[in-house]
Amino acid sequence: MPIYEYDCPKCGRFDVIQKMTSAPLKTHDACGAKVKKALSAGSFVVKGSGGSGAAPACGSAGSSGACSTCPSAKA
Repeated sequence: MPIYEYDCPKCGRFDVIQKMTSAPLKTHDACGAKVKKALSAGSFVVKGSGGSGAAPACGSAGSSGACSTCPSAKA
């Protein structure tokens, strides 16, 4: 289940584990104040090659059609 962050005017920012289908909270259970859903940075990591932007995409390295990191270039 995802973790959602909310801003409370009395308590500050807090997080809640909720189902994606659950309605957003309207009040903070701890103090009863009205809350707003906060925007926060996503937390995922892209693993593997091709997503970092550090190297050109395969096929853009010149006439050979393969960059030095492509498996086909090592054959």
